[in-house]
Amino acid sequence: MNLSFLKLHRSLLLILVVMLASVLTLTLSFGEYKGHSEVDWFDVAGEGGITAMTLVWIFFILLSRPKGRVTNLLFAGLAIMNLSMTLDFIDEFVSYSDEQAWLSTIESIPAPFGMILMTIALYHWHQEQMSINQQLRNRERFYREHQLSDAISGLASADYMKSQINRELNLLHHNLHGFSLLMFDIAQFDRFNRQFGDAEGDKLLQEFAQVITLNVREQDLVCRYASDCFIVMLPNTKLAVAEQLSLSIVAALEAFSFNSSDSTLTYKQKVHASLVSATTTDSTSGLLSKLHQGLLKNKHLHEYSDEQTA
Repeated sequence: MNLSFLKLHRSLLLILVVMLASVLTLTLSFGEYKGHSEVDWFDVAGEGGITAMTLVWIFFILLSRPKGRVTNLLFAGLAIMNLSMTLDFIDEFVSYSDEQAWLSTIESIPAPFGMILMTIALYHWHQEQMSINQQLRNRERFYREHQLSDAISGLASADYMKSQINRELNLLHHNLHGFSLLMFDIAQFDRFNRQFGDAEGDKLLQEFAQVITLNVREQDLVCRYASDCFIVMLPNTKLAVAEQLSLSIVAALEAFSFNSSDSTLTYKQKVHASLVSATTTDSTSGLLSKLHQGLLKNKHLHEYSDEQTA
């Protein structure tokens, strides 16, 4: 079992531990043990099992998901539901004086809020999975029809991207907003490969590709263009929208933490980006040249900024 994702969620695990410890401290401080004969052990088994299972669900969510809004919503919904279940479970063992009867009264209040958060989280998770499934279907079609799929990332290859750029240019007169192209690469990827090896470099590229895929729209096409360079085609997209999408993807990539196979390395990558919007006078090679020049310009700006900061 790979526990590397758990390291990304130390703060959430701490919140869960503090919450459970606070509930136990509060209820046991104000409550009195009912006595063995008054405990309904069938209820204990049922409510205790449900409480334990929600903790198991939380564990597997944190074990299998990166940081992000959907993970936080899933955690919050289950944690709040677990709070109600824990109060209900402890209620089987303790009784409260009239002054502290509110502890029994509030045990069912958090659950509806937790369910609402879970519903919102599941909706966004569904949207996330729909995007991934669409990209997987696209990849399968690319490989089956064109055999132009990149072996490492699973994305479309550079040759397929070139063919699609050429196709979009031929259709440019019919598209209302034209199309835009984004290019991203990982800062100092060569040094990463030299330091940690090609296998870790390939793993970084695979996870980099997954993050991009999660942050593009259904109609967008993602390819691994060369080495650590990726291109995203944004069909029928205004330049202003493309700029916002570019910022969003860069933010997601730079927030992502890479974990090595042996879980000894956590690495956050800097990203260089470039954006062009196609016109009727452009060619495929010309657009790719503009993208490359824009990327080089941004690299030099970042290097200069880093030198000034140092």
